[in-house]
Amino acid sequence: MTLHYELPTTADFAALAGPHHPAITIYASTSPVVSERERSEVTVKSAFDDAIEQVKGAGASAAEVDELRRARDAIVLDQQLWGNLARSMAIFVAPGFSEVFVLPNRLDDAVHVGSHFTLGQLLRAPSQDQEAYAVAISANEWSLWHATPTDRAAQMPVEPTLPKNAEEAANREPGGAGTKRVGGHGDRGTSEEDKRAAMLDIYAKRVADAVRQELQVHDPDERVPLFVFATEPTLSGFMERAHNHRRIIAVPGGPDRLGPSEIDEALRLQLGTLNINEADAALHGLTEGSAGRVERDLAAIGRLAADGAVETLWFDFTTSVNGTLDQESGAIEFATGNGEGESLQDGTLAGDVLPQLALLVIAKGGKVVTVRSDDLDDNVWSGPAMAELRYALA
Repeated sequence: MTLHYELPTTADFAALAGPHHPAITIYASTSPVVSERERSEVTVKSAFDDAIEQVKGAGASAAEVDELRRARDAIVLDQQLWGNLARSMAIFVAPGFSEVFVLPNRLDDAVHVGSHFTLGQLLRAPSQDQEAYAVAISANEWSLWHATPTDRAAQMPVEPTLPKNAEEAANREPGGAGTKRVGGHGDRGTSEEDKRAAMLDIYAKRVADAVRQELQVHDPDERVPLFVFATEPTLSGFMERAHNHRRIIAVPGGPDRLGPSEIDEALRLQLGTLNINEADAALHGLTEGSAGRVERDLAAIGRLAADGAVETLWFDFTTSVNGTLDQESGAIEFATGNGEGESLQDGTLAGDVLPQLALLVIAKGGKVVTVRSDDLDDNVWSGPAMAELRYALA
């Protein structure tokens, strides 16, 4: 068994692609919380038992079934694996082949048995944002966090001279750490409510400045999104000051009781929402302003992908269309039953062509985005796949 804690690479996908008959694919949602480990173990073992029964029912030999059982036992009994879970795992087992990926993003529980591994959900991990920064800011304190594709959210160190809370921020002159502000005649007649609002505004803006400077060091290209956990009016004050080229997303709500696991959980959920919203917006823009650069027919997308003409491919990872894809010409031959069968008309074993198509697009320098049809606007999405072309077709 090979255990992966990194996102799958092109080499990983190459090893997984192609026939692996009989092939078992298991996707399972998991949790890094120790108390939920048993549920994950039961889910995976039950999925394995179901898959092996399907393999037996399909006529696999006793030797093949024994190999699959040994692979199952090695995975179920691996203490390193179960002691270091993330939000999901993807398992690929066939006679003489066993690969497990521990992944940071939430995947749907699923079991697939066939001649090929089912790779749609696995492509979801590297095809979408899985990294984020977060600032949790309340009147009592603030903190800066970083979650990566392979590591849970961890608090980042910040300059110790920065104000630690609203009161400390309001009592410092700009540029003079530790210098107390002195009340003057202008304070007379100001209500306590107004004073507090002004204090929180100063605080929010100073934290926004500090976060911007800190993230410029770590991510100068402003590629990674920032999520802001705060309540009003602090949230609005921060957002007003923080505008720049980075994607900054407000998350209303008090952050005082959010620990590392809660921050990570919230970030992963917010990243999922962000990915859906950005895919939906991109598809709206594509259909409304890119006449001649949209292709929806799978056979045509295959040929264009082989020519390197596909800029971005969106495909529904919850849908399978079986067949074969010629990597040189891009020609697709669909399985029986309009792509629902397990083989071609001549008996050739067929696999899901959507992930194969995605890998071809990536190999030619294009981008892939996995989606769920249910998450998208029916007025712009017509699955199972859509392609944005590099140039308009004549």
